[in-house]
Amino acid sequence: MKTAMTIEYEGGAYYGFQRQTAGPTVQGELERVLTTVLRQPITVRCAGRTDTGVSALGQVVHFVSDVAPELDKLIYAVNSLLPFEIAVRHAAAVPDNFHARFSCLAREYVYMIYNAPFRSATVGYKALWVRDALDWQPVKAAIPDLLGEKNFAAFTRMAVVKRGDKTHRRIESIRIIEEGKRIYVHIRGSGFLHNMIRIIIGTLLDVARGVTRPDQVAQILASGDRLTAGVTVKPHGLYFLHAEYADYDQTAAQHDLRRVLLSKDA
Repeated sequence: MKTAMTIEYEGGAYYGFQRQTAGPTVQGELERVLTTVLRQPITVRCAGRTDTGVSALGQVVHFVSDVAPELDKLIYAVNSLLPFEIAVRHAAAVPDNFHARFSCLAREYVYMIYNAPFRSATVGYKALWVRDALDWQPVKAAIPDLLGEKNFAAFTRMAVVKRGDKTHRRIESIRIIEEGKRIYVHIRGSGFLHNMIRIIIGTLLDVARGVTRPDQVAQILASGDRLTAGVTVKPHGLYFLHAEYADYDQTAAQHDLRRVLLSKDA
């Protein structure tokens, strides 16, 4: 029996999603609790691994079990045992050929920025605090150069390129939503390289500050040189927002923030 779940988590307490020996991970906690509740060894697979400090509002995982669990009871039981930073929001039976990663049609992330002269105690590490004055109009002019299937070698870690990994990815949309001092950068694409979104945000912030011209973004992309792009911004402002599938209906689990963002004009 294969089950998919939509989960959310606060990434600051974990060494990323993927299980490792260096410290606690989201995958490790999920597997520990599911193994206890279902009384058999459970391995979970995710739609997209997140790095240390990155959070999720709509991560999707799947697992296989010997019996078909009662889903509502499963969610209550799992949530009662998980650390408070992790919660299951939805679960459903899925076809045997479903895979959280390989069946995913599109992934969406949102990066949150708090733009004000002084830091906020309530926003804290939920968003990146930027003191500089930002102009998002030049950024919107640069965004079309990043859309479509492109070689994003300049927007990933140099180690990825040195290993010879494929660096072509497809970005469907990048939307800038300004809500007073809060700015949301909503990105949708087929998949993303290691640190790709955080480097894109760092580059777009350079454009918003006036350090980089809008037309230079296309030049950075064409160069394939990581050193020409912006910094890798901090992970705490990045959230895995949504994963889309043909055979996993999670409409009921869609996070309120996604509904709000999709209702706004970019």
